[in-house]
Amino acid sequence: MGVWERFFWGNRTKHRDLDEMFKSFSGRRGVYFIGCGEKIVYIGQSIGATMGIAQRSIESLANCYHRVDDIALPWSIGLATVNDDDLNELESTAIRKYAPIFNTSIPSKEKSAGKMPVVSDVFRVFADQHYNSAAFKKDNLAQQAKEAAINPSPPWQKGQKGRK
Repeated sequence: MGVWERFFWGNRTKHRDLDEMFKSFSGRRGVYFIGCGEKIVYIGQSIGATMGIAQRSIESLANCYHRVDDIALPWSIGLATVNDDDLNELESTAIRKYAPIFNTSIPSKEKSAGKMPVVSDVFRVFADQHYNSAAFKKDNLAQQAKEAAINPSPPWQKGQKGRK
């Protein structure tokens, strides 16, 4: 059974974009962004050894999916693959910049003002979507970063302490 089939998506089926994502990115390491509607709702990473960025992003999506008020919104996954960069720095910097609602921890607060990951590909999640989530549009990313910068209590600050 594939990673997609392990989760309950209601009556929604996966978009053909995800087949391309799995084909091109399975086993690779990097940082992934999950967009729902106009916001990035989760940012994570995968080291690629046992589970690549494509598979790991679907697991995280499954953890977020039923926690939003309107699951019918368009969902997308953005991938930033990396080779030698510090994944904790990249993920931490992105979490601090966008303060996604489901990131209740940050890998390294000390490294969270470093290099930003660059999303190279964005994939639609569900077959009933005719377009990507608007979360990856330049204006929406800028607005989310602006809101995160003035948020006195971001989600990662309210949740668990940084990972070891």
